[in-house]
Amino acid sequence: AMRQHFPGRDCLYLNIYTPADLTKKSRLPVMVWIHGGGLRMGAASTYDGLALAAHENVVVVTIQYRLGIWGFFR
Repeated sequence: AMRQHFPGRDCLYLNIYTPADLTKKSRLPVMVWIHGGGLRMGAASTYDGLALAAHENVVVVTIQYRLGIWGFFR
């Protein structure tokens, strides 16, 4: 089940997960995850990209954006 997240003012984040052996010369694919939630709920922290980055040799980026009263109104 998805955790409910109540937004606040401090809500703009990029979480970037990389493999441990990443170097400046690494040319890895980048996967970007923008969580759903109908612009009212949800959180980037719900999706942990650590295992995917470590085991699939990719860079994973999750985005936290403004929700509810601090962002988009429905």
